[in-house]
Amino acid sequence: MTPVRAVVFDLDDTLVASGHVWDRIWRDYHARNGGRNGDIGALVGSGDWAAHLADACGTDPAQVHAECTEAALTALNDGRIGLLDGAYQLLTAAALWVPVAVASAAPHRYVHAAVTALGLTGHVTAVIADEDVPVSKPEPDAYLLAAELLGLPPAECLAVEDSTPGIRAAHAAGMTVLAIPNRLRPPALDTLALAAHQAGTATAALPVLTRIIAHGEVSV
Repeated sequence: MTPVRAVVFDLDDTLVASGHVWDRIWRDYHARNGGRNGDIGALVGSGDWAAHLADACGTDPAQVHAECTEAALTALNDGRIGLLDGAYQLLTAAALWVPVAVASAAPHRYVHAAVTALGLTGHVTAVIADEDVPVSKPEPDAYLLAAELLGLPPAECLAVEDSTPGIRAAHAAGMTVLAIPNRLRPPALDTLALAAHQAGTATAALPVLTRIIAHGEVSV
């Protein structure tokens, strides 16, 4: 049985309650710019949101990215984005055992600002954001880079994820997945089947994660 030697966390809706904020930012942008019909909810967990919104609105992806990132930073600074119940305890417990990384499909400025503002910096060895990889989730690049920065093979890393793109990305990278399913847009059953472990909340995930690390219950 392969031991777990690192844990890689997703950020939005895994550690922080932010999906509803991003959803509102995207919907506001879509409405403000005369966007055509589209499934805004499908953008949850994906790094392609700027391209999708730009296509729907006939605007420039870079402008979409910049404007929505600023809105998310404002929400973070205003206290509208905060840690999920039990998330701090989950991450810090993992960090007592093994190195920890954050791998997000969100913009670099937002991810690093959130990690800092929410008191996670001292517990995290590496932080990966959308701009750090050529393609974002559901492709495995973010998780492969996390493993590289941690100096470990992906098979020795546990990924903690909430969304369809994230679970698929971590699994494709060769990591074992602990899923905490997104409540705004739950992953499909075939996606959840890729996760070796599940928990309903960050609080409920704590004993699961501790057991996985302590007893090497990693399977891919």
